[in-house]
Amino acid sequence: MLIDKEKVSAIGIFKSEVKQDFFEFDWDQENLNISVRKGISVQKLDKGCLIFNTGEENGYKVLSVDRNRYDAKYWPEDFLSISALKDENFQTKNYLKFCKDFAKEVILPTEDKQQEVLFLNRAVNHFASRDQFEESHFLNDVLENPELIPEFKNYKVNKGPKYSIEDVSEFPIANKAVSDIRKKFKNEIHLDTNIHIKLDFFNPESAEKFVEKGWDEERQMYYYLVYFNRETKS
Repeated sequence: MLIDKEKVSAIGIFKSEVKQDFFEFDWDQENLNISVRKGISVQKLDKGCLIFNTGEENGYKVLSVDRNRYDAKYWPEDFLSISALKDENFQTKNYLKFCKDFAKEVILPTEDKQQEVLFLNRAVNHFASRDQFEESHFLNDVLENPELIPEFKNYKVNKGPKYSIEDVSEFPIANKAVSDIRKKFKNEIHLDTNIHIKLDFFNPESAEKFVEKGWDEERQMYYYLVYFNRETKS
């Protein structure tokens, strides 16, 4: 198999708890015989991995997949005893996941949902527009409130080890990882009046320019004011 542009041998380990019926056909001189048997479908494997014969000195490289979500630790940790390769893909994903929790646990309680979403928008777009991550540039670019910078650094000291980024301040950015994480981030404001406001991850400046939050004294309710020129077709 080919990995990192190197052709190497590999071992596959696959696990399935489900067997399916399939037909087996056998021709003799005059008849077609059909038998029903049970087997494992390659489309229904529960768990699997490929172990590549490379990097023995630092630990073999492994590709692993687990379709079951109820026991996420059993397959990689208890059975295979593998850990994630801390490359640019790992660092990019984990740093953005860390930013997501910072937005939820720090920005949302102190500001509001709009600012939480806008911070994540700016964070993702910062990563998407660069090949190299530098934390000092990132903080100045995405944290518009300077008072949040020491909050971010303190949060990283406390929560950084959970994402293995406590000592990470610069690394190459994996564009594929940014695209994958962007799809998982929520960019909607859900209101208790059964109205949802969806903000565009690709154009966060629109949400800052054309969406305003206020308080209506007469109704004793918050409101969002949205400016636009015309309605567009979806």
